Amino acid sequence: MSIILGKIFFADFSAMLSLDYHSLLLAMSFSAASLALSFVISWFVTRTNSELLSWATGAAVLAIFVLTYARFVTDFSPTLGMLAFSALLISLMFFFAAARQFRTGKFPAKLMVQAILLSSAVIAIPMFLGYDGVCYILVDTIACALLFATGSEYWRWRKEAPAPLILLSALYIVAGISFALCAAVLIDRRSWIMNRAQNDWATNINLIACLATLTAAGALSLGLNQIRITRRHKLEAETDALTGILNRRALFDRVPEMRTSTPIVVIGLDIDHFKQVNDTHGHSLGDTVLKSFANILSDTVRDEDLTARVGGEEFAVLLPDASLKMANTVAERIRKKFSEQRFLSNGQLFGSTVSVGISQIGTRACLNDLMLQADAALYMAKRSGRNRVVVFSTQDEEMSIKAKPCQTKGESPRSADPSSQEENADVPHAVAARARKSSHS
Repeated sequence: MSIILGKIFFADFSAMLSLDYHSLLLAMSFSAASLALSFVISWFVTRTNSELLSWATGAAVLAIFVLTYARFVTDFSPTLGMLAFSALLISLMFFFAAARQFRTGKFPAKLMVQAILLSSAVIAIPMFLGYDGVCYILVDTIACALLFATGSEYWRWRKEAPAPLILLSALYIVAGISFALCAAVLIDRRSWIMNRAQNDWATNINLIACLATLTAAGALSLGLNQIRITRRHKLEAETDALTGILNRRALFDRVPEMRTSTPIVVIGLDIDHFKQVNDTHGHSLGDTVLKSFANILSDTVRDEDLTARVGGEEFAVLLPDASLKMANTVAERIRKKFSEQRFLSNGQLFGSTVSVGISQIGTRACLNDLMLQADAALYMAKRSGRNRVVVFSTQDEEMSIKAKPCQTKGESPRSADPSSQEENADVPHAVAARARKSSHS
């Protein structure tokens, strides 16, 4: 009953729009070819995101399907039908592969080959036995499954860009439903043998849905590619190229994202005698030491903590919602891990150490003072013999000269003001420079 009602409704709908079957096929072929060219150009410009090539291949093969199918509907031939249906399924498989690549970064080559061989065999048997209606049903069913699987891939990765990915998933699902309608109509009519192309209300709906999906999905896919490029550029601008952690500017850019009342502890770290490491073992091995230390930082802190390289051998860690006891535990763990690390140079192993200073607890509004406190404590760690952790104390006269207690009442949030980031960015170096000068670190 539902199929009969649907047939009546969509038959009237198709008649109202005066749909021309061949015009829709022609429009789809031009749209597919244009999208294929657009994806190839987009990939050629950036040379990234290889899923663009999969999408371009799928669109190009879809254009071939449309041209072959247009010939098939005018000159019915099992061979042409087999070629056309195979091209359709291959194009949809490439769309699925592009979705899988978008989610995982890997092209499912083995799965693609297996799917192409299996689907070609499944549709070839009824086509060459004369059961072209059965072939249509099988093609529509497989196409529905492929489109549903493609939509599922985007849906599973929707957290990256919720709005466009949910819409993209919905488009593929709608297109899949349109193929299911075509199969349902043929089954309802028991059209096992047709000797002609399917041309009914379900086919018209299918063509409209596919044309709309092809255009909209292509535009959304290009948009998602641009979003990824933008995010990649932002990440590169925020990341220290050598160590892979945040750079100095990014550290201060991230602080305003924290709640104003969030308690913060700053840990300042400086690798001991790093100049001697470079002079003795070479800058390449010095870079290895820096990368190793950055890895220790990343492995030791929590996900919500911020780690950054703020100078040559100087690093900083911001611990939100942390106590001094927790900060001291983290600092000691970092110091111990790094002191146990060994590096190979000219057949001999050598180690290095790090001095650590910890600020008092404050908020983002007084980050400038917290950085000074951590640097003052770091200076005292250097003066006290290096390879140790020192917590800032207002009772220590020399520390108090170099930094003041954090005062949150009545002061402006200087660190949260972008105009003051350059000033804040130089804070960690002021005291550290004096420490190097006096202790030859």
